[in-house]
Amino acid sequence: MLKPSEVKTENIANNAVTTSKIEDGAVNSAKLREGAVKAEHITAKAVGPSELQDRSVTTAKIANSAVTEEKIASGAVTTGKIGELAVTTSRLQDRGVTTEKLASNAVTTQKIANGAVTPAKLSFTPPSVARPITPAVTTEEIAVGAVSADRLAGSAVTAEKIAANAVETAKIKDQAVTGAKIKDYDIGYTQIASNSINREKIINGEILTEKIANGAVTAEKLAPGVGGGDTLTMFPTPQTALDQGGIIATTQPASVDLSTIIPVGTKGVIVSIAVINQSYANGGMMAYIFRQLGAEYALQVMAPPANAPGVSNGGSVLMPVATDRTLLWQAYVAGNNSTELVIYILGYVM
Repeated sequence: MLKPSEVKTENIANNAVTTSKIEDGAVNSAKLREGAVKAEHITAKAVGPSELQDRSVTTAKIANSAVTEEKIASGAVTTGKIGELAVTTSRLQDRGVTTEKLASNAVTTQKIANGAVTPAKLSFTPPSVARPITPAVTTEEIAVGAVSADRLAGSAVTAEKIAANAVETAKIKDQAVTGAKIKDYDIGYTQIASNSINREKIINGEILTEKIANGAVTAEKLAPGVGGGDTLTMFPTPQTALDQGGIIATTQPASVDLSTIIPVGTKGVIVSIAVINQSYANGGMMAYIFRQLGAEYALQVMAPPANAPGVSNGGSVLMPVATDRTLLWQAYVAGNNSTELVIYILGYVM
């Protein structure tokens, strides 16, 4: 039997003292070598506030995201504990930024929402007078394009506010340009659209002779009883309708076609003749009769001196013409003569 306290340190073999050999509560702080208690020797949740020395939990001891909201005491997060730019929008309560939190001149233009500056937000001097703003807003202080149509009072844009040539066609409302808006004598021919001036636009008696183009007044433009009736057209040179020689005696009526000389619709022609002596024995009268529409029109020429060749010109006569544009002619010859007849058309009537 061992006496109490007879077993000394040197009597105990290494690793001979197992857990079961140690009495509960027998291992006090004095029995622990410095640094002997490691993390694996400490049970979960064994270290409470009383086990921690003041300020012993340093930044390195705290796991990322380990400090939750409930771990932070009220008022514990002071300004010095907040990192620069650490307070983001999501960390701010709605309406948490009050006037005193804003530095002077901190609210710049881009921080102001469109339409947020209402009349109530504007400061005026004196305060009792809403208008005008003092000092006045200058042109340079108004952004380009900032004055929209709904910001303009009725009739606010006067003539002097409109730049020259600023009012384009697209800006003018249909039917907005009345007579009173047009300057006297300022409409030139380039401003008038083709065929835009109708009869209602022309004042009675204002169409003068010099305004009418030559040849513009056709027969259809003349009112009944105006213009003297038919139109006479004279040829620049006589047109030959017939040239026949060897006429020695009275001939039978014959037809002359004028369709290549006068137009369709011709009412009458001016006929003239020339008689050329081919041979002549004794004097006498030569007559050429034109029959048309039941009437006779005679052109007579006197014979030249005996055996003297030459030309005798008869007069001219205006006579009607048939719808088929033909004439009937017949020669009457007195004496012993041989002549050549030329029938000329000098003009026609429509």
